[in-house]
Amino acid sequence: MKKVIYLLLLLAISSNLFAQDPAFSQNYANPLYLNPAFAGTSNNQRIGMNFRDQWPNIPGTIVTYNISYDRNIIDSSFGIGILANQDRAGQGTMITDNISLIESYQFHIKSFTLSLGIEGTWHYKSFNYSNLTFGYQIDPTRGFIYNNNETPLRTYVSVPDFSAGILGYGKYYFAGFAMNHLTQPDESFATGASPLPIRYTFNAGGMIPIGGFTISPTYIHTQQQDFTEDVVELYAIKWNVTLGIGYRFQDAMIFTLGYQRKWLRIGYSYDYTTSSLGNATGGSQEASLAILLHYKSPKLVKVSGINCPAF
Repeated sequence: MKKVIYLLLLLAISSNLFAQDPAFSQNYANPLYLNPAFAGTSNNQRIGMNFRDQWPNIPGTIVTYNISYDRNIIDSSFGIGILANQDRAGQGTMITDNISLIESYQFHIKSFTLSLGIEGTWHYKSFNYSNLTFGYQIDPTRGFIYNNNETPLRTYVSVPDFSAGILGYGKYYFAGFAMNHLTQPDESFATGASPLPIRYTFNAGGMIPIGGFTISPTYIHTQQQDFTEDVVELYAIKWNVTLGIGYRFQDAMIFTLGYQRKWLRIGYSYDYTTSSLGNATGGSQEASLAILLHYKSPKLVKVSGINCPAF
């Protein structure tokens, strides 16, 4: 039986409500999504894959996937990247697809690097009205038996989008700021406008060697229209293993486990819901995989890559 998804209907057709981007917990395993200035800031070429399942115990859960690739191309100063992202809500009732091309340039000043990144995105959002059910489809004794007679004005939107970011880092610290959706593309499925609000993201952290460990405290602040998110995390890194614990204010505790080899990084995280929703939501699960391809060019082997949590 088809499920009633009133929330999705409101988000899709109202010109008075605004959409919100997916949020990830493993931000540094998904660097291009965090800030386009991360493109080309690794000591290796990176192929990254990420998966997030938000509140799996609630019908119509939100599932997000993405895949990315980035590298340096000229004398460790120019970086390029590509990022593809899909967000599925309401068992495929609303699907958002993005594909982005990213370019960055790094200024190297002794032990400090400043990276500037720009991102061009093709943004595609579709809405499947056939997955919705309405009150007039209900028979008092037999339940939902009547057809959905709704005629949508529009079933998809397809628009360009642009973002930019800045990132500074040294051997033991990093900080960045990004602005996504600079042109605020219109996502309305009906009459009127429904602009996608600009997403502002600030991130900062450090890598502190203590004995045989490395401790990494991080902070991320995100603002998009009326939505605000603050996340503090602490990672402990020893040998090839990373353990992390964090807190997303008024929402969830975040537990992370990562493992790294020379060419491979894998990570898993679980969000334990602490808000009024309770953990009946099933929390959230996230997995990441990165494949690292070493540079062969003598000009790129000594790239001064960013030192941040890796898993």
